[in-house]
Amino acid sequence: MVKRTARIAQSTSTAAARGKPGRPRSARAQRAILDAAAELFIELGFDAMSVEAVATRAAVGKATIYRRWSSKEELVIDAIDQLFSEPLRPDTGSAQGDLVELAKELHALMNSPVTGGVFPRMAAEIARGSRLGHLYAVRVIRPRRAIMGVALRRGMDRGDLPTDTDVELAVDLLVGTLLVRRLTGQLGGGDAQLPKRVAEVILAGLRSARS
Repeated sequence: MVKRTARIAQSTSTAAARGKPGRPRSARAQRAILDAAAELFIELGFDAMSVEAVATRAAVGKATIYRRWSSKEELVIDAIDQLFSEPLRPDTGSAQGDLVELAKELHALMNSPVTGGVFPRMAAEIARGSRLGHLYAVRVIRPRRAIMGVALRRGMDRGDLPTDTDVELAVDLLVGTLLVRRLTGQLGGGDAQLPKRVAEVILAGLRSARS
């Protein structure tokens, strides 16, 4: 679910082994640059990090970075995007099964030492309406919200949920609950039942609209 966690976590200690700035092979240079940009974004935030620092940590020249990315925003969003695997697209046969699986995936991403570090930084970028926040919303958030919406609408078609279910609000409740827990330090890596409880509470509220 989360790519390259071990390498990202270890890259601070291994950066020196990458060699002095120069022209390593293209694929290796690209990987080193993306890893370094992700690390620095999580550690420092967007404003405090610099392309120069990325180049130093990746052991490449600044020109190597500028040949590939036209701006720091584009570099950082590519670096963040590569940390996330393709979103899960469950079809368990029930709205509850699908929502539980989606909640589990989101819970795991927020609990990861790597992707979990992205959420607080990006929440601030989205809140201030920055270009980076917009790119993150388009590239990372929007596709996952769309998948959740598909699962809920499929549940409406099956009769699992009321036909007038507010899909966008339901998605907000799922994502928002786990995000608040992450931002306030209450997510709890050991609470394996939290995704299931969150999904069940949301579904119970949606179904109560029938009565």
